[in-house]
Amino acid sequence: MDSTVPPPCPFCSIASSYPPTPFNDPEINPASTAPDSGPLSHIILSTEHVLAFLDIMPLTRGHVLVAPRDHYKLLGDMGVQAGQEMGKWLPILSRVVTKTVFGDDPDRHWNVVQNNGERAAQVVPHVHFHIIPRPAQGVNQRTSFAMFGRGQREELDDDEAEVLARELRIELAEEIKRIQRDEGGGLGCRLGFRRKSARETV
Repeated sequence: MDSTVPPPCPFCSIASSYPPTPFNDPEINPASTAPDSGPLSHIILSTEHVLAFLDIMPLTRGHVLVAPRDHYKLLGDMGVQAGQEMGKWLPILSRVVTKTVFGDDPDRHWNVVQNNGERAAQVVPHVHFHIIPRPAQGVNQRTSFAMFGRGQREELDDDEAEVLARELRIELAEEIKRIQRDEGGGLGCRLGFRRKSARETV
């Protein structure tokens, strides 16, 4: 492989595998629709502009990445519309993640972190935000400050991750209903998480 050619962006690969589709059934396992079309991604949200999925090396249970569908290396590269879409979904997904991880416990703590450039611990050169739940149990100095992409991390277990992703999708569907009911309107986008089949990617 030519070392001067940058490797393909993993988040762009996820974006091409999970097109925006109507948000209809959070029970759907997006991995089951095309198991032969690439590595497994545990998708929570797929809209025209934004993707959310489980981090493959989570700092804590429920560690979610939120990224624009289009490729921007740094936060400052994003345009106004992309920024508005990210800003719209970050609080929604924060509520979804914390409700799923902490239940009804009002004592919820979490980080929303975004890194720009290698010196700032950006690993994937595609803008993304980390939503990292911070449970009270088992927190120590080393893990509580491991928030900038470095620290104690474990590989995601696919079976456990799919259960968690399903729980998050169910909670997201409930949160969207709440927003539509209490805030009087839609979110101005199509939602979904259907993965492209192998035939669609050809």
